[in-house]
Amino acid sequence: MYIWRINRLRQQLAKNGLSQKQAFYYFLATSILSGLLYEIVANGPASEVKPVDLLDTVMYLGFTIGGIVWCYKQNGGAAGTDFLERIVPIGWVMFWRLVSLVIPFFVIVGAIDWYQTGNLGRPGSETAILIVIMNSLFGGMWWRMGVHMRWVAEHAAP
Repeated sequence: MYIWRINRLRQQLAKNGLSQKQAFYYFLATSILSGLLYEIVANGPASEVKPVDLLDTVMYLGFTIGGIVWCYKQNGGAAGTDFLERIVPIGWVMFWRLVSLVIPFFVIVGAIDWYQTGNLGRPGSETAILIVIMNSLFGGMWWRMGVHMRWVAEHAAP
């Protein structure tokens, strides 16, 4: 796995490409680092880090890592084919399905909070129950992605 040597990576991609295992590691590492960067910025030194923030980070990264490993295995692991070509578009569609669940959920939660308190804003955005619900929906998205990855792997043309 190359971290800095772009010319060597370009040469490998042009000549031999990547094995499924190598593509998996690049995707996994990119996803982990993107998640960590988000968490560092969101919970950086300018803000007070609370236990619920740690819960959110652990759940998010756990579901991300577990989800990618799950999808890789459902695609056939090292013996599978077209991992990136499958996970990226399946992830795109599943992301929008997740968004279609989350937006109405927060509209309802916001309306209930506004009715009860008279305040508009982000109701309970830092409560453990909302963190668990949101991350569980995210985990469900990864589970469904794996189901779709397996279906494609089983029905792919030889």
